[in-house]
Amino acid sequence: MIYIYIAIKIKDKMIMVLTLAGPGSGKTTDMVKQIINNMEFLDMNREMAIITYTNASVEDIKSKLMCDVSISPNVFIGTIHSFLVRYFIKPYAVNIGYKSNPVMIVDEFSNAGLEWVEAWVKRKYPNSARNERKNREKGMIQNRRNRAIQAAAKKGIYTYDGIIKISRELSGEKEIMQSVGNKLQFLYIDEYQDISRYGHDIILKIEKARHTQIYVVGDPDQSIYRFRYGNSQISEKAPAGTKQPLRELMSMDDVKCPKRRLLVNYRSAEEIVSFINQYATLEDQKAENGSVCKIQYISSDKAEDIAAKFDKVCEIYQCETKLIVAKNNDTLQKFCNFVLKGNVEENKKLKDSKCIQDFIISSSGLNYDAFMEAYDFSPFQLKKIVVGIRRILRKNPQLDILKIAAALSKKLYGKKIAFSDSNYFDDKGKIQNYNFSFIDDEEISDDKK
Repeated sequence: MIYIYIAIKIKDKMIMVLTLAGPGSGKTTDMVKQIINNMEFLDMNREMAIITYTNASVEDIKSKLMCDVSISPNVFIGTIHSFLVRYFIKPYAVNIGYKSNPVMIVDEFSNAGLEWVEAWVKRKYPNSARNERKNREKGMIQNRRNRAIQAAAKKGIYTYDGIIKISRELSGEKEIMQSVGNKLQFLYIDEYQDISRYGHDIILKIEKARHTQIYVVGDPDQSIYRFRYGNSQISEKAPAGTKQPLRELMSMDDVKCPKRRLLVNYRSAEEIVSFINQYATLEDQKAENGSVCKIQYISSDKAEDIAAKFDKVCEIYQCETKLIVAKNNDTLQKFCNFVLKGNVEENKKLKDSKCIQDFIISSSGLNYDAFMEAYDFSPFQLKKIVVGIRRILRKNPQLDILKIAAALSKKLYGKKIAFSDSNYFDDKGKIQNYNFSFIDDEEISDDKK
């Protein structure tokens, strides 16, 4: 199959192309193909920018691109904040009185030990604590936050919210937007459902300059960052449903914003896709894998009813792999407690994955932080090794835990863990003697994302 994407023009004016992609539709792969095809049309004196929302996604896109092409210096790949720093803060913040070389980025002022910012605010508003309620009614608290952001930016220090706020301020300057547009020939934005309202305003101003071909990718049903508005230091309010940035683009005229839809789900079975289609905005998704499994619904929230129906279904279909999904963790916890209630108390500790994790780390002669740094593991990678050990030991409890850990580490991540032959000590110097016995696979909860 050959993919050809070219910049679309109407009366010599660049427009925005929106790709709507449901779960499992290969949206990143599709976007990478667009990027590769348009690299051929990229002028040497202009740039292509690719924005996504996590550093992991940045690396994923880079690795996919490098499989087929070399990434030239005029191709930028980064997060929304790094994009704004590169194209707005560094070149133009100095125009409105802020320092932009060098730039320091911090989560919050207090995390960087910027006591002078707090002192500055207190000098400006000495009665803030005493009159907090009155000040809140007058909007003075937010005014102080804005002034603190401005004061820090004059020193070259920016919070993430400060980057958004000041970039939005800069995007109000026509000359700056013309300059940004002249530099940017192509702009790709992944996961657009998670862009903030202020970030969306900036993108619309780039589009309005009519110099940049913009490609937007998103799924209106997969937004996960709405909590950001509650933590906003710049009083950015969550938009109403129809005003959510991606849905706003979906409602635009097809001439101004043509729509593409990726409607093949390469990940899930036909039964799951049919179920999702009942609730999803992109209701016409089709399953590449066809009919694979049966989905069973359990309406009861009683643990004994769930367990009985679950066991019956697994027996009827001779399930080797089992999965149960619930609306909330409380229901799952009831189910797990009911299933495990017959086990002796000592086995509760023995089935805990933390015991395995502690055993592996202490056996290396390192503490947790030193172990993670020495082998460059992420918490997720270590968790995957631990869960893998649990599954193997369920079938072969006589196997050596450290040998399994070493084998999984090498197989999954190409890393060789060195274990000590001496006794196994924890961080407090106590000898640990774990005897492991396993009953069921551990549920991996998302509560602490």
